[in-house]
Amino acid sequence: MKTILSAFRLTAAAAVLCALLTGCSESAAPSQAQSSAPETTAAVTETAPPETQPETQPETTAAAPEAAPVHYTFDPKAYSVYMEEIFGETMCQTWCNFVDAMLAGEDTFACPDQETFDWVLGQFPHLCFPAVQNLVDYPYDRNHCVTDGIAHFTYTVSREEFEQAVQKLSDTTERILNEVLADADSDFEKALALYLYFADTYTYDHELEHSNTDANALSACHVLYEHRGICQEVSQAYSFLLTQAGVQATVMSGTRAYDQSPHRWSYIRLNGKNYHIDPTYVLGRSDLSFFLMTDEARAAEDDYPVQDYVITSAYTQVHEHPEYIADDETFSELWHKEYGSTDTENNELLYYYTDENYAIQYGSFSYDGY
Repeated sequence: MKTILSAFRLTAAAAVLCALLTGCSESAAPSQAQSSAPETTAAVTETAPPETQPETQPETTAAAPEAAPVHYTFDPKAYSVYMEEIFGETMCQTWCNFVDAMLAGEDTFACPDQETFDWVLGQFPHLCFPAVQNLVDYPYDRNHCVTDGIAHFTYTVSREEFEQAVQKLSDTTERILNEVLADADSDFEKALALYLYFADTYTYDHELEHSNTDANALSACHVLYEHRGICQEVSQAYSFLLTQAGVQATVMSGTRAYDQSPHRWSYIRLNGKNYHIDPTYVLGRSDLSFFLMTDEARAAEDDYPVQDYVITSAYTQVHEHPEYIADDETFSELWHKEYGSTDTENNELLYYYTDENYAIQYGSFSYDGY
């Protein structure tokens, strides 16, 4: 008998597909606070898609149930293959040295040169370890931080505050992954489950969109803790959780052709192939149109031309990396369909849609092998 998991079903079967969100705008310039580091965190403006007291439990002398086992644990040094392909093995190793130093409460770490330090501090925290992105900075002499292979940095908060921030991200990450994912989930199932979790759990932050918040304050942590955010934060949070779950993921930027509004979404790799996923556009919906898209499909959804795509960092043109192409149409059957449920026993995704006569039609998609 099939095991059907229908968590996160978001809309009634008779609902017509919602209108697409409008785009968002952001700046690609490095921050003023860390002008020496090629920082990509930037402000984003987006017109968005459209939370009982628990009952008192009687006292009991029965033994409390054992805590559920933890399958996914927070890895502070996790980074995606995209980071290594774009920035190189040396920078990734330097990032790991940096993480080790921060967790140990030290203020120095092994780093080959100033340029490497600038890139690591500017590019890695917000994508790989968002809890620390504003908690560490250059020392006073920001242009001479590396001497004889040793880099120096400073903390912007007390040690206690730093450790609390790290622990909060660790606890939140583990809670989400262990609630949403199963140990045996494939990369496809992880990406889908988190996509649906974002759709059902988080909302678009209209207030933040229209505020004058410093670009460097935008963070995946805002989404994970406050359950709301804008595209830059949502895409970073989704990609961060996928990376923590062992799925290769990063962020992608694009510019909408008709009004030049930039936008950010996620970019992942399954079975050696690249795909676009937009976790912001699905907030509050069950539409699969934004799941595992090709370049062409991404361009068609709200007019984001392929030639304007920038992966991970607005500065990646400085580093040679592979030409990233998403052209696998394996999942095209799902686009413009509504999620129904997932049959993990038989590797089938059940969906529905409204046909031209406004009748509800149902279908299934086999994701066997993914």
